[in-house]
Amino acid sequence: MSDPCAGLTSSDQPTPARPRILVWLAEGARELTWALCSLPRERWAVAPPARLATWPALRHVRHLALRESRLTLPVVRYLMGELPLEALPSVADFEREDAAWEGVVAADAADTFIAELNTTRFELLQRLEAGPDDLWETKLPHSAAHAGASKPVSLNQLMQRARQHELEHLAALWRIALYWDAISPALSGSTGVRLHPADRLEESH
Repeated sequence: MSDPCAGLTSSDQPTPARPRILVWLAEGARELTWALCSLPRERWAVAPPARLATWPALRHVRHLALRESRLTLPVVRYLMGELPLEALPSVADFEREDAAWEGVVAADAADTFIAELNTTRFELLQRLEAGPDDLWETKLPHSAAHAGASKPVSLNQLMQRARQHELEHLAALWRIALYWDAISPALSGSTGVRLHPADRLEESH
């Protein structure tokens, strides 16, 4: 029987995740844009039915755009020798900016959020394509890891976690887009479309 993991964890490839992460970055914000644009634009910044999510759809996109531009890109720039460690933005600063959500203002800036995410991912792609293989296994200083890990985190792990983080928000976006009209606003707290248990996960920050 063939091994389904063959080629994905081979010792011949020091960073097997690298090509997949680069492909993901090269896609920019296409997956998120597709999910967002599956909703009528007038719903982008409006709170969805309570059973679906606590965040409006557009807030997921804004959150990812901020997180990657304020935290992930500066860490990569630090590893490339472009920023000193003390110049890295703090997680607390990011969290304050992320929490400052104003739906009406955000609705007018939707195109800006998508453009910022595309730009950040292109910058990440440029740097990570140019970086040596051993860069991916470089352990990040705890103050730069922004992942809540108790053990040292490598760049490889940081980028895989960024991808996993996006998938959580992408799932929330599709949940909003696909099930909004299946739930009665008057009964959204008690009855309506039956959701898979995994669909009840809260948005992660």
